[in-house]
Amino acid sequence: MYSLQKRVAFATGIAILLYNFHEGEAFQTSIRFRLPIVSGDRQHRNMLSGLTGKLDCSSIKNEKNDYCDSINCSETDHQKMSENITSIVPNESLKSNKSIFWLSLSGILTGSFVLLRIQKPVLRRYLLAGGICAAISHSISTPLDVIKTRKQVDPSLTNLGIMQSALKIIKDDGGINALFAGLGPTALGYLFEGAIKFGTYEMLKPSIQSILVWSAAITAMPFLNSKTLGFLISGCVAGIAASIVLCPMEALRIRLVAEPEFGTGGWVSGGLSMIENEGVMGLWKGLSAMMTKQVPYTVTKNAAFDSLTSIAYSTIRASGYIITRETKMYIPFFSAVMTSILTCICSQPGDLLLSLVNAKEGSVRTRDFARKIMKESGFKGFFVGMKTRFLHVGMMVTVQLTIYDCVKRLCGISATGL
Repeated sequence: MYSLQKRVAFATGIAILLYNFHEGEAFQTSIRFRLPIVSGDRQHRNMLSGLTGKLDCSSIKNEKNDYCDSINCSETDHQKMSENITSIVPNESLKSNKSIFWLSLSGILTGSFVLLRIQKPVLRRYLLAGGICAAISHSISTPLDVIKTRKQVDPSLTNLGIMQSALKIIKDDGGINALFAGLGPTALGYLFEGAIKFGTYEMLKPSIQSILVWSAAITAMPFLNSKTLGFLISGCVAGIAASIVLCPMEALRIRLVAEPEFGTGGWVSGGLSMIENEGVMGLWKGLSAMMTKQVPYTVTKNAAFDSLTSIAYSTIRASGYIITRETKMYIPFFSAVMTSILTCICSQPGDLLLSLVNAKEGSVRTRDFARKIMKESGFKGFFVGMKTRFLHVGMMVTVQLTIYDCVKRLCGISATGL
């Protein structure tokens, strides 16, 4: 049996080896194109994707000319492709996320070995409850998520209502199945996201609270001894961990929704295409946008739900009433409804940025989208699709937290707030 130190060292070593193996990949340069939709476009894109990383413009143009001759493309297509090679630039989006990604991967690997060492049955119960509630709640709300995402990235749907947008999507994209685009990556991604998020949050709460009590005692600052502060810190860490785990599947889901033709071969094929065209790190290009959404979302959801249920149970006890089985159903449900409203408002700007970053292939950074929105629409521009998202998040969070509390109690863990 390996010691804990050996497990940590082994995990860190794996991360370092992976980092060195991919040293040149994330910093490679990419060719930026503005190709119109013309005959031969797909062949041009496939050929040009193989040229990524070459810095000699003349060699690229020569290779392009040879390729066009071999496929007998028209003079018009050849001319358009020549005009649309604009520049060879560093992929700044991948650069900015590389250090975050590999540092996070090292932490995840190390954390995994530490969790194997801990082997606490209660942790497995939290992971199970979190994974089940997140996968179910996000899967059943997929149609609303599709409508919300399309309204955020498609200008033709921005001013339409929910039903009008749904009917237009069904009509334009070939049937009711269009409302379930991205269901596969949604279910798989949120299964792991929920397990990591709720597991991390619940396991950190006791430790964070102990640290806060100790800090309050030695610094003579009593405000540090606060349950709410402990909830917020634990939620922040859990949100960061969940963002890293969820980012690839969420990037794929958004691409499948924003470009319906992208998933014609299935979502697995779509994911492989993204990796082929943008590299593995392309799946994490929206990591900063994901954190602007996921961290406020997780902090608000977990902390608000914990606080609201605690207040409700304390009030009932103080009034002299007995907490019955029915009470344990009503309180989590109504607390979840109120939590969903707060969660939706806090995470809306990040959700919009995440949709825009992952909607199309490219290397535009999160802050570039944010500046563009502020310049064109002001702060209100970050709340496009808010009505649809209220319905989506309201249903999803309410179902998720209600299921989570029920599964916890079925696993022998006390109800949230008690």
